[in-house]
Amino acid sequence: MAINTGAISAIPVEIFANYVIEKLRRTNPHLAAAFDESSMVLGGSVVHIPQAGASPAVVKNRSSFPATAVRRADTFVTYALDVYSTTPSHVTWHEAHEISYDLTDSVLNDHVATLVEAIGDNMIYNWLNGLKYDSGFVADVIPTGNRIPTSGASIAVTEAGQTGTRKAFTYKELQSAQALMNKQNVPHEERYALIESYMLQQLIDSLSANQMAAFQATADLKRGVIGQFAGFNILERSHVASFTTAGALNPVGSALAATDQLASLCWQKQSVAKAIGDIKPFYDIDDPAYYGDIFSALVKIGGRCRRADWKGVVPIVQAAA
Repeated sequence: MAINTGAISAIPVEIFANYVIEKLRRTNPHLAAAFDESSMVLGGSVVHIPQAGASPAVVKNRSSFPATAVRRADTFVTYALDVYSTTPSHVTWHEAHEISYDLTDSVLNDHVATLVEAIGDNMIYNWLNGLKYDSGFVADVIPTGNRIPTSGASIAVTEAGQTGTRKAFTYKELQSAQALMNKQNVPHEERYALIESYMLQQLIDSLSANQMAAFQATADLKRGVIGQFAGFNILERSHVASFTTAGALNPVGSALAATDQLASLCWQKQSVAKAIGDIKPFYDIDDPAYYGDIFSALVKIGGRCRRADWKGVVPIVQAAA
């Protein structure tokens, strides 16, 4: 899908927003697999969600009067959306009119693609790095009790910066994640696993012929699901997350250290959330100082783990071999 920039000076914000949302859905299928809190966004920038306090107590055959009135202590979940903006691009007049392809259309689509990729990476980080409430972060990073180490054969590392060997990802890790969520009483429906590309290949290598046939038969490519296993809809991404050996979650885009461990992520849809606010293109056509056009774009979006106990969010982390 491309944006028709033939009348760029009059692109409706709604059309641009719909284009970005569709691109988010196609490029980042994990965003569609999260609870949507967009209806709770105030002013395009802040999520504000009322949380009911404790329910009233029930007394059987009450004999003491008057009863004591208790005020319900309601609270609020409040968190600001992150603001993603692209660096402006300059298209000169002669580039826009003399090059054989539509450079303006290509530049604007490149802005959207870059935004979408960054948003997809950062949403995973938000789900793993703290619970956003009115009182601040409840926890800094997902606890080790929710992490499952890989258990396969020793294999060479796959990412630049890493050294040595790690244990391969196998189907047994997904079975362990399934069992953990079952013990946590997490709903069985709408469970997902976003698996890093090399770890996915290791998973496939661990499947028997019958398991592989069943896996392929459950693919739903329209939703980005490449198969199902152990109750999880399997999604793929070139990078998901990584942890240090001390258990810290690496920031998005950081270079990997020699001992860092790649991770994939399992979750249940009601356990994580996304919220989309303002989406806007910016453009200045025929700018006399630039002798051409200037383009940029902005998206406000945020996300969080929805449960203070972290139930339903399970990273699978490479173990040292």
